[in-house]
Amino acid sequence: MIGVENIDYYPISSIKSGQYTGYARDLLDQFAKDYHHTLTYRALPIVRLYDEFIEQEVDLKFPDNPNWGSTVKKDTQISYSQSALSYTEGVVVLTDKLGQSKPKTIGIVRGFTPHAIMEDVDQGKLKIKEFNSLRNLVKVFVNRNDIDGMYFNVAIMKYTIKSLEIDEDMIAYDPAIPHIDGDYFLSSITHTDIIKQFDDFLQKNASLVQKLKEKYGLN
Repeated sequence: MIGVENIDYYPISSIKSGQYTGYARDLLDQFAKDYHHTLTYRALPIVRLYDEFIEQEVDLKFPDNPNWGSTVKKDTQISYSQSALSYTEGVVVLTDKLGQSKPKTIGIVRGFTPHAIMEDVDQGKLKIKEFNSLRNLVKVFVNRNDIDGMYFNVAIMKYTIKSLEIDEDMIAYDPAIPHIDGDYFLSSITHTDIIKQFDDFLQKNASLVQKLKEKYGLN
């Protein structure tokens, strides 16, 4: 059984009509097919997923990263795969403001921690405004002047903008603002053999992985 996050992070992953879907599902399903595994997906809220993973109520976790959940994971030996996908978390601004000035107010999805800019938030240099969904955040950003930028996973942000039929040229990721570059890994406490197989799968199927990234706009 593989534990996954019960959040809308499409096109990377999402739960739609009770089914785990997106890039991660396609990738993991193909791995399971090639290596003759039967995967059962258990979608859980992030905190509960960590608890069940540490208690070994799920065999594998995706996504994971050695830098996440350090308090929960302490003293637990965890095996991580090679990178299944790289990501960037950062700030998206209006194109005509790109690189011109520091934003004063940043919009985020409620419950999401903007790690890369938290130092400025804690120092009072940046204000945070929360929204119930990414789609709502994008709509407000485009149509009003409440916020100067949006912080989230950049690939997911771009997908949402496109799905709302908003002119993509209006908005651009600003790398001059603090951001985080990271990777998503498959992890396990007990099944190091499966982690090694997944690494082997990624190495042997680089072209397939690239095609999946292109399919979901993650390349």
